[in-house]
Amino acid sequence: MKRSRWSRAITEFTAAILLSFFATGMPLPATAAEPEGQSLQIWFVRHAESEINVATRPHLVPDGGVSYPLTQQGVEEANALSQALASTPITTVYSSTYLRAIQTADAIAFRHDLAVALVPEAVEINLGLKSDVEDPREVYVELARKWITEKDLAYRHADGENFAEAQRRFLPFVRELMNRHADDTGVVIVVAHGALLAFMVPVLAGNVPADFALRHPLGDTSVIKTELRDGRLLCTEWAGVASADFGR
Repeated sequence: MKRSRWSRAITEFTAAILLSFFATGMPLPATAAEPEGQSLQIWFVRHAESEINVATRPHLVPDGGVSYPLTQQGVEEANALSQALASTPITTVYSSTYLRAIQTADAIAFRHDLAVALVPEAVEINLGLKSDVEDPREVYVELARKWITEKDLAYRHADGENFAEAQRRFLPFVRELMNRHADDTGVVIVVAHGALLAFMVPVLAGNVPADFALRHPLGDTSVIKTELRDGRLLCTEWAGVASADFGR
């Protein structure tokens, strides 16, 4: 299936921006092992393929809410993910309020007989694309220059969200989650979006190398595994790549 300019640019943008202090990973492996030890695990999951990620139709409706559900391939990916996680001791499932994330989260939660807790703080970053004809790559280059090179975290494109705003909504949610589940064991799942996770998770788990994005862009249903140790998150696996191999 042909990829849209949006999907291609998300990968390019993620790699370009995160080169200096962020990182991404590879697609989910065929199976997922149970977490080691008794520490709380928080696994961040990118949603499965949705209609905004492929050129099946013009993207004329603003992204958000129920605008872009999973494609048929995305449904299959979500089901495959839930099967891969069937033996994982998942205790709680959180999801962005966007439909594509909810559908992915529901596939995981249903297999474990859990409800999905909706989290508006985990929605995708709004980068301010004004129309489907606007080249997102140009916008991303502009944002990369402002956010990373010039360190202007308050800059926004058009009516989009700025970097500081994304941090202010997502990071407190995750830190509150860490406190809420600090005495728990097992796995907490957070289903969200590619750009948000690529930007924000390395801020929370700082052991991911800065150049990881160029070598390992996030794919559909990628899983970022983190573990709570001494009140901090440590990334143990980024979309199939173990932390011992982060430097390779």
